[in-house]
Amino acid sequence: MLTIKQLTVKNFMSVGNATQSINFANKNLVLVIGENMDLGGDDAGARNGTGKTTIVNALSYALFGSALTSIKKDNLINKTNSKNMLVTVDFSVNNDTYRIERGRKPNIFKFLVNSTEVNEEDTDESQGESRKTQEYINKVINLNHNLFKHIVSLNTYTEPFLSLRPNDQREIIELLLGITQLSEKAEVLKNQIKSTKDSLKEEEIKIKTIQQSNENIQKSIDDIKRREKLWNTKQEKNK
Repeated sequence: MLTIKQLTVKNFMSVGNATQSINFANKNLVLVIGENMDLGGDDAGARNGTGKTTIVNALSYALFGSALTSIKKDNLINKTNSKNMLVTVDFSVNNDTYRIERGRKPNIFKFLVNSTEVNEEDTDESQGESRKTQEYINKVINLNHNLFKHIVSLNTYTEPFLSLRPNDQREIIELLLGITQLSEKAEVLKNQIKSTKDSLKEEEIKIKTIQQSNENIQKSIDDIKRREKLWNTKQEKNK
């Protein structure tokens, strides 16, 4: 079971250079409400625009390397400071502890399992990302970014489930039901069938070529026999 323990943010969207942390450890339910200090900081003030969405975006970025929307990564950096963005999430799955650190300017991507960094060899430090490591993270938390947006964040920026393409709907349902392996195996079988059909066509072409060659050879043999017969006939007449 995935348990988020702590989220730490610095220079991310509306969060500035002062590091902000939210501790989720030992809390089954956490209510986050904003305090708009410009409007008094009490219940009478509006709670919109106080950074609540930033928290969810930070969690999305930490786990998957992308915010909830298609905003460019460098545009996530706090506009006032324009550098040193860093988002860290600590979580546990079963008895293992994990930490993901992502940042921009400079680009950072670290994935630690039980305090040991396990980034794959294809990690691109210049881009702060790694496809294989991200696949490993998705497998560990049993979520991908699309599923996170639809069942965890539940924000107004995410396209409604019923508006998704059938393939995307199927992917979400399979992930929820834990049957993605069936589709993966079906895809493998599909590729194997295609490969077998391609190999069969190649062999059929080879067989056809050999048959054509044999027919040509047989024609040559028949022609030689015909010539030989004519030659023998002429020789008999000349005797």
